[in-house]
Amino acid sequence: MHASTDPDAASSDRELIERARSGDHAAFEQIYDRYAKPLYRYIYFRVGDADLAEDLQSEVFLRAFESLDRYEDRGWPFSAWLYRIARDRTIDTLRRRRFRQTVPLESWSGACEGPDREVAARLDCEELRRHLCDLTDDQRQVIYLRFMANLSVQEVALRLGRSEGAVKALQHRGLQSLARRLSTCECV
Repeated sequence: MHASTDPDAASSDRELIERARSGDHAAFEQIYDRYAKPLYRYIYFRVGDADLAEDLQSEVFLRAFESLDRYEDRGWPFSAWLYRIARDRTIDTLRRRRFRQTVPLESWSGACEGPDREVAARLDCEELRRHLCDLTDDQRQVIYLRFMANLSVQEVALRLGRSEGAVKALQHRGLQSLARRLSTCECV
């Protein structure tokens, strides 16, 4: 079970936050250990570059550390706050670099039996990548978390600080948009 869906983890997060606010660096290390890998995956799937994802992950934790005293528990999991920082840092970086989001989707395309299938799979992935960039940021974020990070609707809702209904609606509209766009493409 992910930390963000576990009630014990939520109370554990609150305790760690209070300890970290009091200057207990070991408490912040525990927060880092709990959320570093999922945040890295989230960022990586948005930028498609391992080095950039590591840099952004570091920035997220630095900003979280620096602003921990301003964090307010509003009933959402602590991870939602971290993911919001990650989302904002990622968007800022992509805008600043004028860097189109790329995701190595070929790893999900399955095994290719020959070079012609591999080329077709890569073309399909590139087409999908282009259409993912045409979705709204919220739709793209839900699609990434649901299908690339393999999170449940509940987990996505908790991480993004949204209701499950909102996540389902964003997923539905995003998938409909992708389906429309892909159905109008000429087959290779």
